[in-house]
Formats: sequence, C-alpha cells, structure tokens
Amino acid sequence: MNLLVFIFWSFLGFFEPADSKNLVLYKMINTYRVKNGKTALKYSDSLSLVAYIHAVDQFENFSFDDKACSLHSWSKSNRWRGGCIPPGDRDANWAIMWDKPKELVGMNAIGYEISFMYDPKTTPINPEGHRDCMLEKGWSTHFTKMGVGIYHGLVNVWFAE
Repeated sequence: MNLLVFIFWSFLGFFEPADSKNLVLYKMINTYRVKNGKTALKYSDSLSLVAYIHAVDQFENFSFDDKACSLHSWSKSNRWRGGCIPPGDRDANWAIMWDKPKELVGMNAIGYEISFMYDPKTTPINPEGHRDCMLEKGWSTHFTKMGVGIYHGLVNVWFAE
C-alpha cells in the first residue's frame, strides 16, 4: 500500500482498516470459502482502503434510481478514472473497476469486487454472481487477499491475487 495514502485517509478519520463490521464480513466470507473447499484469504488493509473509497464514492455520487450503471461504476475524479459499468454487460470497460487497487494504493494486482447494501439479516453470499466471485467459480484468478469497506450501509468487498 502507498503508505502516504493510508496515513492521509487514516489521519482524517475516514478509514478504519479493521473495524468490527469489516471483520465480521471478512470472517463470514472466509468461512464460506473454506466450507466450499477454497483457502482462507489474508485481510488486506490496502484492498480495504480501496473498498472504503469506493463506498464513499458510491454514497456521494451514485444514484440508485439510475439503473444504467451498476454498483461497480466509479464517478469521474482527478484521483481516479471513472465511468459507467452497465449491469450485466460482459463487454463493458471492466478495467474501470479492475485497475482501482493500482490507481488508489499502488498495488500491482487486478482487483475484483462485490458490492451491496449492508443488511444484518441477509448475507452477501445470496446473489449467484457474489458466490461465483468469492469462490473464483469460472475464474482463472486465484485470490490470496481480501479487503472490506463500509460507508453508510454501502459495502464493497475487494479480492486480489
């Protein structure tokens, strides 16, 4: 992780790398992975920062009434490349999402995320696309780390090699 980026966000009080909700989701996903024959993933402060920044971006800039763009979309900013990723569009410019770990924290890895609204009565394992991502089902990528970011009920979980 770019240490200056981490210090900046932490100093301003915007980022708590391992708060209780983050760790609950991290442990829940790892338990699910292990029960399904996958290895547990390491907790990544760097990916958690990416997840948190995206949750803030979604809260501040995303309209839930706009069905044209999925939660994987990013606003345009001078700090990162933004753009719309339409829901279910396999031909979309997914690099808008994949490149965020490198753009934001200098991580030399492609990142993948699941995004959802936090509800303690449900689980992020419900949507099939989330399960496929968490278990690398149909993927050539093998994750080694995971980060979790939550802001005003928006949750992002990032995975990388």
